[in-house]
Amino acid sequence: MTTSNITPDLWPDPRFQKIAQEAATHLKDHLRVRHFKKGNLLWREGDTDGMLVVLKMGRVKVYRLLPKGRAVTLFLFGPGDVFGFLPFLDGHGYPAYAQAMEDVEAEVMARSTLLQVLPTDPDLALTLIALLGQRLRSAFDQIRTLSTPGARARVATALLSLSSDTFSHSPSQDIQLPVTGHEFAGALGLVPETFSRALTSLVQDGILERRGPAQYRILEQEALEQATDPTPGSNAHAPPS
Repeated sequence: MTTSNITPDLWPDPRFQKIAQEAATHLKDHLRVRHFKKGNLLWREGDTDGMLVVLKMGRVKVYRLLPKGRAVTLFLFGPGDVFGFLPFLDGHGYPAYAQAMEDVEAEVMARSTLLQVLPTDPDLALTLIALLGQRLRSAFDQIRTLSTPGARARVATALLSLSSDTFSHSPSQDIQLPVTGHEFAGALGLVPETFSRALTSLVQDGILERRGPAQYRILEQEALEQATDPTPGSNAHAPPS
């Protein structure tokens, strides 16, 4: 199976973390610990009985299956994320599968419990709505990212988003892919071979340096920014997408 969408959940986002912490604080008296082995499903598409999840350890992939069996990743959640409550709010089943990418420890709340708590805690309801709003904004961001033609431009854009705001004060910066190269490639809508060729072209041009498994050093920030431009002539060495 391959994946095809990248979201801010691939790396820590302070906006999500702050709201998620607020939600976890409201929920702490109603949560219970559960463990899921790597590969286990937390729920299936269409399930109506599910759980709100506060992820403590490990990563969870939320994906949909297309008619021909191809999997499209919608979100990749990590420690601190709060998710899984959408069906509780609209009364419908889950729109996607949720699977543990590695051994997971989580604090969870059953749907029936959350429905009892919401009427007594308006602040919790507002916090969950804020989380949904942030995810909707990220979805609009993804429309822009995935509409960028060319593998090299997509990869450059994603790598640039992993760099810190303090980059301009240093000549170089090390970055670490937050998931495996295979998952990261799929999240950009690329097959691993195309993703690898795009990375290699950036290395050959002296923009990146390989530092280890899934580790790179940005050597030329300005050149990496230019590589995000897919217009003709800006990516002379770009591999086809």
